Amino acid sequence: MKTKTVKYEKIEIPIGDGKSPYMPQKASKFVDHGNIMKTLAIAVRDNLAVLLIGESGTGKTSAIRFLANQTKNGLRRVNLNGGTTADELVGRLLINDKGTYWVDGILTEAMRSGDWIVLDEINAALPEVLFVLQSIMDDDGYLVLNEKDDKEIVHRHKNFRIFATCNPPEYAGTKEMNKALLSRFAICINAEFPPANKELEIIENHLGNAIAKSEMAIKLVGLANETRTAKEQGNSDYVINTRDILNTLRLTEFMNPMEALGLAFSNKLETADNKALKIIAKLHLPLTKTKAKATRKAIKIANDLKLDGNYIIDADLQNTYLGLTKDDDVFKEMIEKDLGTIITDYGTNRENAVKGDEIKIEATYYENAENGAIKNNSETLGDRIASAVKIVNGPNKGKNAIILHHKDLDNSIEIIKNLFEIS
Repeated sequence: MKTKTVKYEKIEIPIGDGKSPYMPQKASKFVDHGNIMKTLAIAVRDNLAVLLIGESGTGKTSAIRFLANQTKNGLRRVNLNGGTTADELVGRLLINDKGTYWVDGILTEAMRSGDWIVLDEINAALPEVLFVLQSIMDDDGYLVLNEKDDKEIVHRHKNFRIFATCNPPEYAGTKEMNKALLSRFAICINAEFPPANKELEIIENHLGNAIAKSEMAIKLVGLANETRTAKEQGNSDYVINTRDILNTLRLTEFMNPMEALGLAFSNKLETADNKALKIIAKLHLPLTKTKAKATRKAIKIANDLKLDGNYIIDADLQNTYLGLTKDDDVFKEMIEKDLGTIITDYGTNRENAVKGDEIKIEATYYENAENGAIKNNSETLGDRIASAVKIVNGPNKGKNAIILHHKDLDNSIEIIKNLFEIS
């Protein structure tokens, strides 16, 4: 039986058994920038240790979590702050009324079970922790549990993988990396902030197409990039990262942009920096609440559904979608071979619509009343009309469907009335 794999460009890595209790059950799609996913795939395939260096919020841990989710591997994570001891990684002897007993640390557990481990802020770790890491990252790396009576030796499971992340060296509180440990990382990735178009794609992935295309999102990304440039030039000590952008946009649903930016980011800065950022922000951001809203549009005939428009279904409508599927090939075949039947027999293979689905119309088809021919993207619409749509956000995100609409059918009129065009 052929092993199932996931592929990044030409790099294939096997999918695990998904039995680890630490496998990420949910992981937001990682919008790749800088070939991070391809590089991580190489590291996983060839069992190479990876160090990711970059500002907070550049997606270092998110990329690893997404890959673990896609490959069904367990993922452990530990923050190596100045208080993290070697015992927390390796394990320790504890005592109860029956005597002493051994408890594995997080690193030992991962090595035994074959989970992946992410060591966050490795350049803030204590020397005793770095010494432990050096021993397991040698070619024949293993761990000796010296405190146990039997001095057990733990070898790395074949699926065990090690990743580490750290902020750039100039960050306060970090230390210069131990050169002996640094040399053991076969791959070092500089995780940069995504370019503006990729950042808007990330926003769309988390908050939907409507938010990503809003004035607020576009201007907030521009402000964030200005803070990043200022820091690179040595003119400031802070940057707005992607996580800050997402948090600000979530808050703009309830308040004006300046209030949202303050709560999500600028209030964390020193007083002088907070005031300076707000002055700059007023030049970028809208001064009034600009939540991306779905505005009702009175749609009475099918022609009001514009090709390539985005719409939100406003109510839990029954029997709206035809042929709901996540398989692009199935959807293509359905359009090419079965669309005529679907349009003619509008009761066939009907699925429910869910409130909150945001759809993008890919193409509009119609059946000409005179000869029954199926046409695509015509300005003249026939008696029976259907739109091929992609569901870009909401409960059915990622699926494809066909929506039948007919100006003379009560059911279709109701469907059309409840589609909202995004302003």
